[in-house]
Amino acid sequence: MAGRKLPRPPDPRAGFRARTSEAPPLTALSRVVPQSWHRLPPNSQGALFMLVNALTSVAIMILVRLLGRDIPVFELVFFRNIFVLSLALPFAFRGGRSALKTRHLNLHLTRGGISFVAMSCFYWAFSHLPLAESTALMFTMPLFLIALTTLFLGEKIGWRRTAATVAGFFGVIIMLRPGYAAFDPALFVPLAVGLADAITALVIRKLARTDSLLTIMLYMAMTTMALTLVPTYLTWVTPTTEFLTLLFVMSLLTIISQLAYVAALRVGEATAVAPVNYIQIVLAALAGLVLFSERPSAWTATGALVIVGSTFYIAHREARLKRRAGSLAPPGEVP
Repeated sequence: MAGRKLPRPPDPRAGFRARTSEAPPLTALSRVVPQSWHRLPPNSQGALFMLVNALTSVAIMILVRLLGRDIPVFELVFFRNIFVLSLALPFAFRGGRSALKTRHLNLHLTRGGISFVAMSCFYWAFSHLPLAESTALMFTMPLFLIALTTLFLGEKIGWRRTAATVAGFFGVIIMLRPGYAAFDPALFVPLAVGLADAITALVIRKLARTDSLLTIMLYMAMTTMALTLVPTYLTWVTPTTEFLTLLFVMSLLTIISQLAYVAALRVGEATAVAPVNYIQIVLAALAGLVLFSERPSAWTATGALVIVGSTFYIAHREARLKRRAGSLAPPGEVP
């Protein structure tokens, strides 16, 4: 016993470093946070990361509304990707050619095309439609994801998640109010963002098995920027220095938002951190009311509550099924 060395205490940062080893931006993020941060429980860290995602997302919506008054949508997408590339390239240079090495170029190009549609719809929606309604309709992504995995991937979905998905789409009908005088077909634009994001999630699910987050981000930015070249040229409006500054800030917030979202889901349990993201709808409604005099209707509030409730239940149910599968897996195997 006298000559036996005592075991070293575990490093509270080890779990976060392990989960971020494949993503250079996330690894850099773990180095700049204070030591007291690593003493927080993982779910608390995840909830705070998700709060950062929610706050930056609403800030992006506000900037899009301000910029979209004078800058065409395709030009916003073009500059957004230029600035994202300029901020991500230092990490790419550090990794050398490996940052662009992939065996799934076609999937990256497909993902870039879908992102082009999603970004264009996103910027148009927040430039022209109420913030609260646009935000709530974009939260339909999990509903579309359930439908797509069932129809095209043959995944079996239990009756509980099926009922929650149907209820969520019923919430969409409440918000859209088809057949009534208040029906606005333009609301299908933010709904299209939810569908495009669901398709993107399926593509990323496959890409993430072999490619890093940085590789996925670089190909997405390059493909989307290339697709915006012609429409940007045709609708070009020379931006002022003030607009370029706001565009850069928006792009920086976009990267922070994406990294915070990924970090939240990596360090915390989905059921613990996902509800924090729904604060986006509340913050978007407040921002619309205070800054742009937008008053959400009772239909919007009711539909949003139904969508939030159904998507939260789907996330809770899927996390529970994953834990159950993990407990049934043989030792040493990951289900």
